[in-house]
Amino acid sequence: MNKTIWKPEPEINLILKDYNTFAILSCGICANLSYTGGKTGIEILKALLLKNHKQIKLAKVILATCSEEIMRQALKANRKALEKCDALIVLSCAAGIKSANSCKLGLPVINILDSVGSAAISCSDPVLAHSFCRSCGHCVLSCTAGICPLSECPAKSKYGPCKSYSESNSKCALDPQINCVWHIIHERSKNLHLLPLLKELHSQKKDRSIHPAHKIRSAGFWRKFFAWHAARIQKLEWVIRQFR
Repeated sequence: MNKTIWKPEPEINLILKDYNTFAILSCGICANLSYTGGKTGIEILKALLLKNHKQIKLAKVILATCSEEIMRQALKANRKALEKCDALIVLSCAAGIKSANSCKLGLPVINILDSVGSAAISCSDPVLAHSFCRSCGHCVLSCTAGICPLSECPAKSKYGPCKSYSESNSKCALDPQINCVWHIIHERSKNLHLLPLLKELHSQKKDRSIHPAHKIRSAGFWRKFFAWHAARIQKLEWVIRQFR
């Protein structure tokens, strides 16, 4: 999932200060699993808005905010409530903000969550659960046992340990309060020998397109049909929430 976290409250207050009446559309999948969307996110946001004497005219969960067609159908279904609002808050990752803007709503689209990377859901391994993908564009997880070095190594050393690495010391050279993630990677990985080769390949600017470029096409009947239902289904939010 795309992991999101709340922006600091002073930043949220700054972003919202020029508006008084809001609509809220909350993602039922990734943000829901991050405790920032779904009904949980709506309740947290409602409390913050009411504390600041703001009005809420609409608060709905939609199945996926990243789909433009689902977003379009949700906006269409709630257009009367939206007409009474100064701004739309979308509780989602950056993709939901983009899809809302692409619908040309005529209202400011507000983002009060920060995307921090990809994460496993309900992961039982604490190291892997804490290791978020930073979307660097050159993934090395095949060689690092699923642990992202950019996320976990203070030195951001991606293709091997930093120069201060010591085989005899399991603590991080830059932050002695934590364990060195490269010690953990060495214990778990069977493909570390490929990292130098990957580093060389990643340094080369080559065509990466294996498949033909995706063409943007207009929404056909079936896409609109399923988007219409996805924009209105509320019970699936509860189902998704059980996987936190």
